Amino acid sequence: MMKIKKDGPLIINLKNYLETSGDNTIKLVKDAEKVSERLDVEIIVSPPQPSLALIVKQTNLKVISQHVDLKKPGSTTGYYVSEIIDKIGATGSLINHSEHPIETTEIKQLIEKLKELNLLSFVCVKTTKELKEILELAPNYIAIEPPELIGTQKSISSEKPFLIRECKQMVNMKGQISELICGAGINKNEDVKMALEYGAKGILVSSSITKANNWYEKIFELASAFKS
Repeated sequence: MMKIKKDGPLIINLKNYLETSGDNTIKLVKDAEKVSERLDVEIIVSPPQPSLALIVKQTNLKVISQHVDLKKPGSTTGYYVSEIIDKIGATGSLINHSEHPIETTEIKQLIEKLKELNLLSFVCVKTTKELKEILELAPNYIAIEPPELIGTQKSISSEKPFLIRECKQMVNMKGQISELICGAGINKNEDVKMALEYGAKGILVSSSITKANNWYEKIFELASAFKS
């Protein structure tokens, strides 16, 4: 029997916050796992890079890298190599996050490389102009994130709902080769609901969870919006 695809994804980027590093990375991921099982919502985690292989072995959730470099295996000290991301069991990578931007030519090659390895690409963009360019490259997911809202209490849903709608229309015009996700300032259940109503398939979130006093409760609050 074919398994019904879960709602989501809710992608949690742990960035490099000390609050969710070390053993706390595992604790947060276990809370996310419980929420995913309870609500049947797909949750994807992107842990600090030093924890990537460890977290893959600690959870049944999809785990993605926060970044990947266009370097080959071998003498490439300090770079994040896609073949090694694949080898440790991660399922893909964020690309071009506003905190780690790269050139479009490199984005194109990284998407192609991840496709060769059957890894998922999550490409971040800041504007509709960038989204139009990236749509031509057909990544698995495109995340629209206005950088001025990232880490704030002002969400893309409440501040720029028109941006989500416009991006969704652009994705539809390309035949939905890529799925639209959005982020920046997503803090509460209502932010997620609004984003989904405006056309987002999933959510990319960070500080509202990593900075929360109770990770399980905050993850549950945001994830439950997919079931409304």
